[in-house]
Amino acid sequence: MNKRGQIAIFVLVAVVIIAVFVWFVIRPRLPPSLGGADVNPSAYMRDCLRAELPPIISKLSTQGGSLAPDNFMTYEGTNVQYLCYTSEDYVPCTVQQPLLTTHVAQEIRREIEPKARSCMDALVARYEQQGYSVESAPRSINVSIVPGSIDVVFTAPLTVSKENAQTFRQFGISQSSELYDLLMTATSIIEFESTLGDSETTYYMQFYPDLKIEKLKKDDDTIYTLTNVVTDDSFRFATRSLVWPQGYGVQS
Repeated sequence: MNKRGQIAIFVLVAVVIIAVFVWFVIRPRLPPSLGGADVNPSAYMRDCLRAELPPIISKLSTQGGSLAPDNFMTYEGTNVQYLCYTSEDYVPCTVQQPLLTTHVAQEIRREIEPKARSCMDALVARYEQQGYSVESAPRSINVSIVPGSIDVVFTAPLTVSKENAQTFRQFGISQSSELYDLLMTATSIIEFESTLGDSETTYYMQFYPDLKIEKLKKDDDTIYTLTNVVTDDSFRFATRSLVWPQGYGVQS
């Protein structure tokens, strides 16, 4: 019985030592507590922004890469940006967005930045309500459209302190997307339109089996819809190139 009692005491002492170690060594490294629950600021920002990205991408993908098209044709009730356009007859179109991928990334950044700042302000306010001291630096946001994904990185240095201080520098979200490849294909088609006045889309589909290209002529305009048949990601844009005037070639 004495031996059993000694063993029990040793076990109890070991548990106490471990508990003290966790409290004083490991606990300060855990994310600060907000509202009685441990909250990771990176996870908080991802949750706050996650729902914002898909509708922005969807809107850009149906409007030729612009949130507010300024030179467009209307198709199925949607304003679709001309990515190659001419107002003259007999001549190929002029490329309207030479850096299409960069333009689309800037459109995403411009639309999501106010929400990102709002999320950060809400995070700071929650920390302060729990008695934390918060220091934040100027913020910036960067959007990258790369093969397979769209990445948003919000640089917002943030230091929170109470008994211990923690510093966070960047918060990011990423969405799987084939938009990069679709934009690259659109850029290639636009180059043909601006050089030859038209494009042959069947070659693209022969080389890229996951790609479907729908090409619709409507009066003097052409609507292109590019779709990845595996992921259903799509991109639509308009062109107006090498227009023949009405009555051309008609013999009287």
